[in-house]
Amino acid sequence: MEDYFPDVESESVQTVSQLTRQIKKTLEPNFRQIWVKGEISNLRFQQSGHCYFSLKDKDSQLPCVFFNRFASACNFELEDGVEVILFGEITLYEPYGRYQLSVKVAQEAGKGNLHVLYEQLKKKLNTEGLFDPEQKKSIPQIPQNIALITSPTGAAAQDFIRILKRRNFASNIHLLPVKVQGKQAKDEIVEAIEYISENQERYDLVVLTRGGGSIEDLWSFNEESVARALFNCPVPSISAIGHQIDTVLTDLVADYRAETPSGAAEFISSNYLSIKESFIKNQKRLSDTIQEILNAEKFTVQASNQKLILHTPQNYIDKMMIQMDVLEKELSQNLAESIKVKTAQFFALNAQLSKLHPKQLLKSYQFESKLRKQQIEQYSKNSLHTKRQNLEYNDHRLQNSSIQSSLKRGYVILKNNSNQILSNLKMAQDSGEIKACFIDGEIALKKKNEKK
Repeated sequence: MEDYFPDVESESVQTVSQLTRQIKKTLEPNFRQIWVKGEISNLRFQQSGHCYFSLKDKDSQLPCVFFNRFASACNFELEDGVEVILFGEITLYEPYGRYQLSVKVAQEAGKGNLHVLYEQLKKKLNTEGLFDPEQKKSIPQIPQNIALITSPTGAAAQDFIRILKRRNFASNIHLLPVKVQGKQAKDEIVEAIEYISENQERYDLVVLTRGGGSIEDLWSFNEESVARALFNCPVPSISAIGHQIDTVLTDLVADYRAETPSGAAEFISSNYLSIKESFIKNQKRLSDTIQEILNAEKFTVQASNQKLILHTPQNYIDKMMIQMDVLEKELSQNLAESIKVKTAQFFALNAQLSKLHPKQLLKSYQFESKLRKQQIEQYSKNSLHTKRQNLEYNDHRLQNSSIQSSLKRGYVILKNNSNQILSNLKMAQDSGEIKACFIDGEIALKKKNEKK
C-alpha cells in the first residue's frame, strides 16, 4: 500500500518559526515547577554569571541553564560529576529549537560514582609518576608508520584519515580495530597497545582516538589497565578522546594530548606541511639561485663575445683612425685658439705702447693741463661769486642793524642836554631837558609837572 501524502495548501504550510512557537506554547505550560535529579556534565560558566550544563543519567541528557539571578543563591560549588536535584521549568529556546531546563533552585545530592572513581585513579597514577612531563616521549615530525587504535566504523577514524588525505599526508596508517565502548572495549584496547609494544620496530607513532560522549561512554579510556599499557608502550603516543571539554586518563598518560580526533590529524600533519612548505621555499630559492647564476654566466658570455667582436684588428684600426681624426680636430682647434690669444695679446701690447709714446704722453699732459686750467678758472669764478654774495649779505645785515636804519623805520632817540641817550625812565626823570632825535633832525620836549 502506497503512502498517502495530502496536497500542499499554502494556508496549511507553516514556517519554522511558527512551528517552533506552536511547540513552545504546547510544551512549556505542561512542565512548570518540576524537580529532576541527575549528574552535572559539560559545565561552563559565562562572564555574565550564567552557567550552562547537561544533567544526565545513564540513558539520557537534559540541557540546563542556570541564570545568574538564581545561581548566585546556590550554596555549593557546581562542578562536573556532582549529582544534584534541580527545581525549575522546561523552556524552549526558539533560535535553536531546543528545549532546556531553566533552573531556579539547585540542591547537592552527591557526586556520581564514576567521577569519584576517576578522581581516585587520577590521583593514584599521578602519584606513581605516570603523568610526569619528564616521562613524555617526543612526537616524530613526520611519522612514516602510524598505528591507529579506534573503532573502524566510528566518525573519529573517518575524520582523522580524511584530514590527513586532504593535507596530502603520505604516511602509512595501520588501523587496529577495537571496540571503544562497552565491557570488551578495555581488553581490546590493551591488546592493541601491547601488540604495538611487541612490534615497536614497525611503528613510530600510535594514535588512540574516539568521538565524544558522556563519562560512561568514554570510561574505557579511564580504565587503569588501558592507562598503564599506554604508559609502558615504547612507541610515542597521542591520545585524542572526545571533545575539548572531555579529559580522560589516557590524555594525561599519552605523550601528547589532542582535543579531538581532527586535532590529532592536524597536529601530525602540521609538521609535514611546515616541512613541505619549507622544502618548497628552499626548492624555489635553489631554483632562483641557479637561474641567477645561469643569467650571470650568460651575461658574462655575452659580454665576452661582445668584447671579442669589438677587438678585431679592423675594429682596432678603425678606432685608431677615429682617434686620429679627433686628435687632429683638437689640434686644429687648439692652434686656432692659440693664434686668437696671441693676436689679442699683440693688440693689447700695441695699445699699451701707443699710450706710452712721447707724442701721446705730451698730448695727454696738454689735455690734462687744459683741464686743470679750466677747473682753476671755474673754481676762482665760483669762489669770487660766493665771496660777493657773502659781502652783500653782511652789508645788508649791517645796514639793517644801524641806528640810521632804525630811525628810517620810525624809531626816535631820546637825549638829554649832554647828548646822552636816555635808555630808561629814571634817566629821563633826572634830566632837565629832553630832545627827540629823528632821521632828519631833532626837537626839544617839555616835561609835564608830576602830580603829588
